[in-house]
Amino acid sequence: MKIGTKLGIAVGVASLVATVVVVALWLENRGTAPDTRPTHSVSGGSPATEEIRFEDVSMRAGITFRHFDPATPQHLIHETMGSGVAWIDYDADDWPDLFCVQSGPVPPGKVADPPTHRLYRNLRDGTFADVTEVSGLGTSGFGMGAAVGDFDNDGFDDLVVTYLGGISLFRNVPDGGGGRRFEEVTQTAGLMNTNPHWGTSCAWGDLNGDGWLDLYVCNYVETDPDKPIVCRDPKTNLAHACPPTAYQFTTHRLYQNLGGGKFADVSESSGVAAAKPAAGLAVAIVDFDGDGRPEIYVANDMSMAYLFHNRTSKGGPITLVEQAGVAGCGLGPNGATMSGMCAEVADVDGSGLPEVFVTNFQGQPNVLFQNLGQLQFREEVATSGLGGPSRDKLGFGAAFLDADLDGRFDLAVANGHVYRTAPDLLGIPYAQETQLFRGRAHGGFRNVGASAGSDFRKPRVGRGLARADFDNDGKPDLALSTVGGPVTLFRNVTSTPNSWIGLLLTGDGTRSNHNAMGAVVTVEASGHSQTHFLSGGGSYLSAHDRRLTIGLGRATQVDRLRVQWPSGETQEFSNLASGVYWRLRQGRPNLESVQ
Repeated sequence: MKIGTKLGIAVGVASLVATVVVVALWLENRGTAPDTRPTHSVSGGSPATEEIRFEDVSMRAGITFRHFDPATPQHLIHETMGSGVAWIDYDADDWPDLFCVQSGPVPPGKVADPPTHRLYRNLRDGTFADVTEVSGLGTSGFGMGAAVGDFDNDGFDDLVVTYLGGISLFRNVPDGGGGRRFEEVTQTAGLMNTNPHWGTSCAWGDLNGDGWLDLYVCNYVETDPDKPIVCRDPKTNLAHACPPTAYQFTTHRLYQNLGGGKFADVSESSGVAAAKPAAGLAVAIVDFDGDGRPEIYVANDMSMAYLFHNRTSKGGPITLVEQAGVAGCGLGPNGATMSGMCAEVADVDGSGLPEVFVTNFQGQPNVLFQNLGQLQFREEVATSGLGGPSRDKLGFGAAFLDADLDGRFDLAVANGHVYRTAPDLLGIPYAQETQLFRGRAHGGFRNVGASAGSDFRKPRVGRGLARADFDNDGKPDLALSTVGGPVTLFRNVTSTPNSWIGLLLTGDGTRSNHNAMGAVVTVEASGHSQTHFLSGGGSYLSAHDRRLTIGLGRATQVDRLRVQWPSGETQEFSNLASGVYWRLRQGRPNLESVQ
């Protein structure tokens, strides 16, 4: 979210310009490199002709969550942020459940019965049951983001939640009756009071290859509820949220998993704290350069993005060097800073390396950074087809997904302004349409949101967005969070002749983390190849289902499947039937059919 400078440029309202960010000194550091990647096309079958369509099934499915609207007459900055959603198969039944993060009043105590987070259990028939009260997650506070990861390698996914003022770690434990519940272990894990800041997005990833998931937490700005900063338009006297540059920035946090349920704050020793403080909103952990060590990309608001190059020796102290400027992915077109609400990653051009997509403020395009190899990137705003259609939107969460199963990544983007007064102040809608882009050959995209269905096109104040095949039919679905409104569950109702395969990777819990985060999967079917990455983070404040749902086009089976586990070990499988979810366990030669 960026408020101020870019908005004034976009709509010509000079009175709203609160801060001018000078970026000229950074331009000379932007990396450039020739494109030396393979030129083979993205995999896929025949050109798609069917329309991609989504249907709102929230009420029918029993998803009744509504975000607490923290609006005040002062239009304070925290009111604009919303909260995220996270898909988590907490009971390990191979059906993803949905966790909704709740915000609250500021300061706390203004509401006698504050709202809580909600957990919905998937009943496997298209409906969900609210199990919040028995799950142990019915806690309150000004919640922001969530990340899902099995930090103790016991085979059950745990949960971390960020807040305006801290973080909470919830461990997945037996409930004593054959089910599962959560217990808060923030204090015993060594995380209590380690980040008394405004945490936003967070992500898990094994940064030193020791088989344990480490945790990165983005921090936004420093606010004081007793001394609120109020910004007004001098011409109309209408209040609007202040830009992040009106506040002090702070460093982000990195916690190394020591095993035994303990973490250590290594922000200083790792190099994270050496980066210039910035208002962080999104983080992705993925191996960008293919050396087997995951990097950390952080999208910052009105500041240069971070790209922490991982130089850690296996099992040694985590060592990171920030180099987004020289890598060419720190700034947007013309050297402008980005708003950076999302850092979604996928191999969209078939090169075998992950690209990164960053959403931006209204009037400025969303940015796709093409991975050129050797940790060099090039922004592809115009050629990707993603830039132009995004200029009149304010983007937040996003999700790469193969909605029509043609073997190419599509892209969904949640939109919504940050000024409740935008219609009166700027003539710009506060609630905005969610966008859908269909993947094309060689990494291009085409805007197809107009045909995605009336439910999908309904204007919303969108924030978090996360994908999951909640009904296990092979077609990825979406959950969308809004400010002061409901969470929307979009079921993918696309009619397509294309086939698919689903994969659930399980590390051995010693050489590789149990979630297999950091694994790279290569799929070959009918002469086409595609690469998928098990990455941490990505979308704004939200967590995707970690299962891979892979479209195969008209192919009827996977001819060859190659998995590179986080430990570096590789396994290959052949002749896998389509239309099935397969479980792959590290070191085991046989696959298990989940359905």
